[in-house]
Amino acid sequence: MKTNLITPNGIRVWQGYRRPEFIDNTEGFLNKLGQIFIPITVQLMTPMGLRMYYPAVPSQTVASQKVVCPTIKLPDEIALVGYPSQQTYQQASHQTVAGRAYSSLHETVFNFTPDAVPASFSNFPTAYSNTTKCQWKTPYYFSGEAIDWHGLYVGVIVWIWQNDGKADPYQSSVNLLNACEKAISSNNHLFEIIAVMQESYGIIWFASDVLSWPDRIIQTLADNQCSVVMQAFHDTVNISPLFSEDDSGIDVSAGQALDVRLSG
Repeated sequence: MKTNLITPNGIRVWQGYRRPEFIDNTEGFLNKLGQIFIPITVQLMTPMGLRMYYPAVPSQTVASQKVVCPTIKLPDEIALVGYPSQQTYQQASHQTVAGRAYSSLHETVFNFTPDAVPASFSNFPTAYSNTTKCQWKTPYYFSGEAIDWHGLYVGVIVWIWQNDGKADPYQSSVNLLNACEKAISSNNHLFEIIAVMQESYGIIWFASDVLSWPDRIIQTLADNQCSVVMQAFHDTVNISPLFSEDDSGIDVSAGQALDVRLSG
């Protein structure tokens, strides 16, 4: 029986960097996402087990300052891509022609060779506890329960660390992860949190039954002088089935967070 209940260890955490030819062509990159890449994700992969798809396009500016982050390369697209299990993901992505075709499509939009542009990457989250040693690029989850993300509000926060030479990004990361652990155990409205830390930035997603930001996490971001570049709830977008006529895709813009679902 098909169910939308999934545990976080079946959720792929994606951080994508645009190909070099799109560095000075943001409009072309966003068009590629909206007209092809985002719609085809649910059109091809939903029949093979995809249960949730939450892409977002972080702004490259600090929200409160409206200035570009000149020394920090943030991902151009981030996403939570949820399957019932890691095995389902592997089978869908690597053991079907459609899955292999979809995987190869990534290279038409995103960079995978580390150079001036970072390499795109994804992985599954692991459970976090206060005894966990924080690892850069490793996603963590904090509940582990099977939930229906589509029945909840999903928010995403992206920030950069203080860049004055005084802050310790690693300690700030530990502070944020511990705040997430405390939030999930003390806030009855929070059902799951997924967080990933990098040397220069961090990302947190959460699922809640109320349309509000978790106070403990927001306060910890402020206490550690983090500069927020994106803070948004994912808006639902319905995609037409594959082979639909007059299907122009969707409009995608910087700062947008989407909950993408297949119609029908």
